[in-house]
Amino acid sequence: MDIPFIPHVFDQSKPKESVLKLVTHLFPGYKPKDDSYEDIEVTVVTEGTTNGLFKVTRNQSANSSSVDNGTVDAALVKIYGEGTETLIDREKEINFHGILSSHNLAPSLLVRFSNGHAYQFLAGKPCPVTGISEEKIWRGVARELARWHAILPAAKFDFDGNNDAVESVLEHKPNVWSTAKRWLEAIPEDTEEDRNQKQKLRGEFEYLVGKLRPGDEAKKHPFVFGHGDLLSGNIILQDEIGAVKFIDYEHSTYCPRAFDLANHFSEWTGFECDYNLLPTTSTRREFIREYLRSYHNAKKQSSTEADKLEVTDDEVSQLLSEVDSYRGFPGFYWGLCAVIQTRASTGTIDFDYAGYAELRFAEYRAWREEEDGMRAADMKDIPLREMKWATA
Repeated sequence: MDIPFIPHVFDQSKPKESVLKLVTHLFPGYKPKDDSYEDIEVTVVTEGTTNGLFKVTRNQSANSSSVDNGTVDAALVKIYGEGTETLIDREKEINFHGILSSHNLAPSLLVRFSNGHAYQFLAGKPCPVTGISEEKIWRGVARELARWHAILPAAKFDFDGNNDAVESVLEHKPNVWSTAKRWLEAIPEDTEEDRNQKQKLRGEFEYLVGKLRPGDEAKKHPFVFGHGDLLSGNIILQDEIGAVKFIDYEHSTYCPRAFDLANHFSEWTGFECDYNLLPTTSTRREFIREYLRSYHNAKKQSSTEADKLEVTDDEVSQLLSEVDSYRGFPGFYWGLCAVIQTRASTGTIDFDYAGYAELRFAEYRAWREEEDGMRAADMKDIPLREMKWATA
């Protein structure tokens, strides 16, 4: 994939000045009317927890030389947050973005620069946290996620039940497990408290691997090409009937499909972790039924076969059970990410990483206590998240 590279550091305090260094790559063939560049507009789209995003618009009606008067071109410029190189493999992000684009699942990449990259603007509007529970929207998400999992190249990870094989897979192939391990090892060990915390997290990670990965059913376990971070802001609503597209592929990776689904359901609560917003069991079941129907249709060999495809209740129940078993992993995963961000953030992003880490780790602990039967044994009340997840 041959993406132009410009040795330019984007200055977010001077966005238009920085954009002009890239403008001929954002809009090939662009020629300004004068030095004012009045036809170029730069607006802040979001300043997320790890990145900045700017929309760059070329209003051709402002350029008298334009023969296509009144049309608008647009691009998105993504700025990498400080310290995120520990969290995010940018080469993998670019590579995966290119794969997605080649399958018409992502807009085309336009240019790379020293602290970011730019790609074509994807028409639509971000889904609000409160909108993700609307049936037409979650059905659209189910269909699009199924297309990702069905169309994109998958990977197989061979586990033979011994620790050496698991370690080999975790170390040498890009996947949700290797990412979690890399994040875990990146946590600083500056103090005794740090070292104790890290050792405890290592033990929890080993528990997760032992609980979710090894076993006869996982010897040749197919991994899907997952989005990995399907929160509401990464879902773009394109029309009134529920068509959606996904953006922001920095956390895209190979993962069990149950993880991608469980992670998406966990994101219904937003960054505030309002567990009252979690989808009920019946909603998750219907989401999974829509997902499986769309997955089978995307895999079909002919339209004739599509009419014969049926999603059985057993198939839905099986995947629903797999997703339930993965519901604790996202909390641990994003807890690790937030711990690193607590140290790496320079204060340019106003977000309580430490508080968020504790919320997500608490989700994981609640799941583990439920799985191990410790909550019931200790006669503790069921936490809100577990209670809402179990709601019919």
